[in-house]
Amino acid sequence: MRAGRGGVEADGPGIEVPIVPKHAHVWVNLSELRSRHQVIEYPGLILGWRRGVRGWEAQVVWTTPLTDGSSRVTAHLSWLGAHQLRPA
Repeated sequence: MRAGRGGVEADGPGIEVPIVPKHAHVWVNLSELRSRHQVIEYPGLILGWRRGVRGWEAQVVWTTPLTDGSSRVTAHLSWLGAHQLRPA
């Protein structure tokens, strides 16, 4: 029910929610983006899904190595197209 409108049901979901992905852990492919790193796939974790202009997008967190020669990494969080992901 909507608040303030007794007896009126709320609208259904605006988009069809995808089935929960079988694999939450993915490889992130950054070949579409300009990257200073040699490797173009990085381990990531899907946090959620949404319907974008170009199709399904996943909110993903992933890490990339720093370019300073250390073993440290940088974490990234972004919405990426489903075509940029593959199950890990």
